[in-house]
Amino acid sequence: MRGCRDPDKWAQLAKDYASSNLFLLREAATIYSKQLPHRTRHLPLVIVLLKATASCADPILGRALHAEAVKSANGGDRLVATTLVSLYSKCGLLADARGVFDEMPDRNAVTCNAMLAGYAAACDMVNAVALFHGIGSRTPVTWATLIRGFAEKGDMAEARRWFEAAPPSMRTVVTWTVVVQGYVAAGDMETARELFDMMPARNVFVWSSMVTGYFKAGNANEAQEVFDRIPVPNLVNWNSLIAGYAKMGCCEKALEAFHSMLENRIKPDEFTMAGVLSACAQLGSLEQARKIHKLIIQHRIRKNQFVLNGLVDMFAKCGDLAFAQKIFDNMQWRSTECWNSMISALASHGRSDEAVQLFSKMECSAQKPNEITLVAVLGACTHGGFVDEGLGIFKKFDVYGVAAGVEHYGCLVDLLGRAGRLREAYEIVKNMLVEPNEVIWGSLVGACKVHGDAEMSEVVLSEISQLHSHRVSSNDAEYVLLSNIMASSERWEQAERMRRKMALHGVGKTPGCSSVELDIPEHQVCAGSGQFVSRIGPTDFLKDLEAFVGADGLIRSRSGKL
Repeated sequence: MRGCRDPDKWAQLAKDYASSNLFLLREAATIYSKQLPHRTRHLPLVIVLLKATASCADPILGRALHAEAVKSANGGDRLVATTLVSLYSKCGLLADARGVFDEMPDRNAVTCNAMLAGYAAACDMVNAVALFHGIGSRTPVTWATLIRGFAEKGDMAEARRWFEAAPPSMRTVVTWTVVVQGYVAAGDMETARELFDMMPARNVFVWSSMVTGYFKAGNANEAQEVFDRIPVPNLVNWNSLIAGYAKMGCCEKALEAFHSMLENRIKPDEFTMAGVLSACAQLGSLEQARKIHKLIIQHRIRKNQFVLNGLVDMFAKCGDLAFAQKIFDNMQWRSTECWNSMISALASHGRSDEAVQLFSKMECSAQKPNEITLVAVLGACTHGGFVDEGLGIFKKFDVYGVAAGVEHYGCLVDLLGRAGRLREAYEIVKNMLVEPNEVIWGSLVGACKVHGDAEMSEVVLSEISQLHSHRVSSNDAEYVLLSNIMASSERWEQAERMRRKMALHGVGKTPGCSSVELDIPEHQVCAGSGQFVSRIGPTDFLKDLEAFVGADGLIRSRSGKL
């Protein structure tokens, strides 16, 4: 484009840049200010630039474009001014938005709704209501925006009151959807369902909202029931179903829903694949992971941050750490979640020194470590024996803006316990800002036994014996862990007492579960329960398994290779 003097070509290039990313958007703004001398001819370009800037919520660029619009005599245009109101509102600059709004000589319903949306998004409902009363010609969007403001603030009583006050002609499907979504967000699925069933018409968003709401409430059956009632499910609906199952840990259900979606000729997008990748990561099946990756390539799914993060996490959890590392290294920009996935993967695969080194690189990046990052790197320090590094990281929690939780203290106690610094570990447990749990005490008593410190072991065991003395837990892991700690210390009476307390309160032990995948259908065998989860019976499974086991007891693939 160098040397080009055609303003229309420069305008088209600026539009193309504006639709890409923040960096190119700034390039587009530069083209607008320097390459288009007669900017009054390019009013549509101003609107494109302002809307793109609003979506990025970049106040510096927004103010620069505002100044350019004023210099080019476009600042007084109603559409430009309305877009500026929306831009400043999305950037959280309500005073600037109101300043533009008040200076407009000619305002319409769209302008008023943009200002109202700004107040509602900021939960400034006092000014929102005042503005609402001053709007002469209200539209269904006006009512829906006000109601959404109260709903997002968590004030469903006021949201419902305004909904009931809306004239019948203003209660469109959007208004109904806003109220239903408000109750869903508040976790009140009973009221949400009541209103949902009363709706005269439903759109795709309210169906998805109900499906997501039931999943968040832990009711997968109701979520599936609502989904099955959708006349013609579209991509948004399928994404809600797949993501819901994945978040609940129902990975096979998520993959089944994904296959059903493909059978219904619905093309997946990056949001679909984010849910599918999460499900595959939880299953830990490398074969499934490779199939999903191949499908992403075949369907030309856009590899945005969600997809790339999902790929790193999936391959890492499925055991192909080299491929996960390759994807991670090739990423131009990495989110905190992506750093977390890679650090956790290195730590869980025993590559503790690399995990700590990667954490150091993250500290130098634009992303700050969060709670999950710190659990992962402290775990790496524990397994690698990096005591000084672990203590140094723990001392910098305030720098990261993270409050130490029980998981962080657990890692620190384990780190010190393994190093034999038992008194120091005990003092940390006693001075924790949160209540220590059974895992932390169990880690410490285990360290006492390893290092032969009988005196400290007795002190810790006396602390453990006080746990559950005044409260009842429904978590079977707590009872089992305490019982096992007592048994390992030959305190048989206390161990038996804990088991009896568990039975008295009706707490059952969740059986351990193993998955077997050998080029045959996947099988799950649950310990101590007689439970066998498979598409074929246990007898057929054993016959299939025998085909893979030779006389020497070694397991072979179908090709005969070990």
